[in-house]
Amino acid sequence: MLKNKFLQLLIAIVIIGVIGYTFFGEETTVSDADYVAQLEKDRKEKDKFYQDSDTSPIGDKAAFKGLNYFAPNPAYKVVATIIPYHAQDKQVAVPMTDGSTTTYEKYGFAEFTLPDASKAAELNVYRLLIYKHEKGLSILFRDATAPQETYGGGRYLDFKTDDITDGKLTLDFNVAYNPYCAYNPTYACPIPPKENNLPVRVEAGEKIYEKHE
Repeated sequence: MLKNKFLQLLIAIVIIGVIGYTFFGEETTVSDADYVAQLEKDRKEKDKFYQDSDTSPIGDKAAFKGLNYFAPNPAYKVVATIIPYHAQDKQVAVPMTDGSTTTYEKYGFAEFTLPDASKAAELNVYRLLIYKHEKGLSILFRDATAPQETYGGGRYLDFKTDDITDGKLTLDFNVAYNPYCAYNPTYACPIPPKENNLPVRVEAGEKIYEKHE
């Protein structure tokens, strides 16, 4: 009898624990806090690199006061389904900001959902073309925050091919960054393809460099 009561109590404790994590989100909160802390650390390290490195794109380092970002938002870290590109026109001449071109390969499409700030609680499906090049994979994109809040020439996300697991790839728009030509016109940067113009605001990642808050 006592054994049965103890077993019932143990089961009740487990159930309460599960409910607590489910409704109060303690596990998620801790995870989000760690994620935000790491992101802030990485941003500070990037500022230091841009301030000190000989290979920094910043011309006037004395006036450099750090890059400008949207606040970290874990909602913009999403898992995308990868759709391989099978058409014959895989090789593509990508236009550069200086009028030249560079050759990339169409690797596939990343299909994912994002929240739409104009439609509360609504998720929309989007698709971005992935380029493959000698350094790995990249997504070059523009969204509805450009060119007022983010660089009009687009922002980038970079990956390794082994970041794709079982046809899935994590896209973290909080680490979307500006190319070097956003800071210094002496650099030439690839321009995002037209199909990578997102109609939604992606309020994550790097903002326009000149607009400090």
